[in-house]
Amino acid sequence: MSEVQRICPQCAAAGPLAARYCARCGYDFQGELPAPQSNLPVMLGRAAVPVLVGAASVALRIGWKAIQSRWAQAAAEKAIDAAIHKAQTQPPTSQQQTPAIRVTDLGARPRRSITIRSAWSVGDANGVWRQGFSEHQIDIED
Repeated sequence: MSEVQRICPQCAAAGPLAARYCARCGYDFQGELPAPQSNLPVMLGRAAVPVLVGAASVALRIGWKAIQSRWAQAAAEKAIDAAIHKAQTQPPTSQQQTPAIRVTDLGARPRRSITIRSAWSVGDANGVWRQGFSEHQIDIED
């Protein structure tokens, strides 16, 4: 019965299959084997990037909205204070009336409107086609 032997890739000498080193040149047979690695951390890292970018953009948007809200509130308070100060420092004459301070106008929030227009067509098995257009409007308060 013949014995299975390993051929050294460096010096082409035959040696036992269980040997780690070549008996002739000392070549390490297990040194060229790839180290076992898992792709799981790399895949999780690649998948986590879009999630982290999305979370960061949401956090930035929330922070920006909070800053804008605070700026709008400070501007409204400043306008109210200026109107009150003006009303207190300038006494009204008999011909001039004191202007009313309307807080609702000073703190009015901007509105956005989104309009979605869609064209559609539907056909059935008998070859009858129906077509139409639809329009939807969405109002958003900032």
